[in-house]
Amino acid sequence: MKTIAKLVTFWSFVLTAICVSASPQATDFSQKSKPATVKVLLHRQASEILLEAKGRYEIYYPLDETKISSGINSNRYPITVGEFGLKWGEDFKGYHQLRFVPGDSQSSLLVNGIQYKGCIEVWSNDGKLNIINEVGVEPYLKSVLSSSFPQPLHEEVMNAVAIVARTNAYFIGSRNKQAAWHVTAGDVGYQGASILPKKHVDRAVETTYHAILTFNEAPFAATWTQNSAGKTVDFAAIFRKAISTPPGVSAPIAAKDRQQSKWTCSLPKTLLAQATDLPHVTGVDLYITPQAEKVYAIKVTGETQVKDFDFTTFQRIVGPQKLRSNDFTVETKGEEIVFTGFGEGPGVGLCIYSAKAQAEKGEKAPQILQAFFPQTKLEKVKSLN
Repeated sequence: MKTIAKLVTFWSFVLTAICVSASPQATDFSQKSKPATVKVLLHRQASEILLEAKGRYEIYYPLDETKISSGINSNRYPITVGEFGLKWGEDFKGYHQLRFVPGDSQSSLLVNGIQYKGCIEVWSNDGKLNIINEVGVEPYLKSVLSSSFPQPLHEEVMNAVAIVARTNAYFIGSRNKQAAWHVTAGDVGYQGASILPKKHVDRAVETTYHAILTFNEAPFAATWTQNSAGKTVDFAAIFRKAISTPPGVSAPIAAKDRQQSKWTCSLPKTLLAQATDLPHVTGVDLYITPQAEKVYAIKVTGETQVKDFDFTTFQRIVGPQKLRSNDFTVETKGEEIVFTGFGEGPGVGLCIYSAKAQAEKGEKAPQILQAFFPQTKLEKVKSLN
């Protein structure tokens, strides 16, 4: 009986070993000890995308990280949705998600002729394609900041901006790690590695490498405003998010020059009605934060209908060159809606106007950041845990 028991135990061990070795093992090396990354949606619901792998590449199934194909030579094919899965030069039957990974530092991936650093994920949905670039935070910052700041600022201001942008990138990357994507390329001005490098941006990103701000021991949603006109408000209050962010502050330099930043915008009621898809506009009301009297939402009233818009959406409807900031009042004058405001931007976070003056007085990036992000700590963080 003991001999039989030993044999049963032995064969149970062997069968278990066979089953374990036969099951797919996660092999995607790009997921091992990787730096902080951001997933950027490049294309949404596309019918076909031209994907080119220059040099060595590997293809993984992103849901379990197992390798399903690879190549040592460059390949360039359209990627489409077939009857039984995705197709890229060959049929990947049963696979509706693919992850393309460059095989080495000399290899790269291009989507519709545009080069991207990092990995490319392809997800099919109802016969259409979503294309996502998972890219390291540092090259991501160089791309988006080059779009936002084509002209150089004072070095210390650019350093402060780079830290703010990295803080926000860490926040969005860590808040929902399982998300298919974190941001949309068009919304953040991301152009991959195709955008011409800006020396002032590259220097700022490299000088502040891995530096972020933390609030309550974690990165937080952070941004900047071109001119706060005297006060900033916390991110959560303007963007109506249930998140923990530092409070707004007074900005004495911008307050002193507030009248210099005054602007006025007049819109015909008919034009506003057309832009808001209302048959007729009778009035406009504002939702205002009590902390800094900044507008976070707008109510447009028609004869039989009322529509609410958050500030970002309404600014996009009217145009950021007309509605320059969320520090404004509104009045109806006959057939015109008149907006009168101060400053430029959403009135949140780092005030660029004030930061320039501080930098010219000799203040460094950490001092500037502390003035606009109270109760925060400047830290070096290499990866997202």
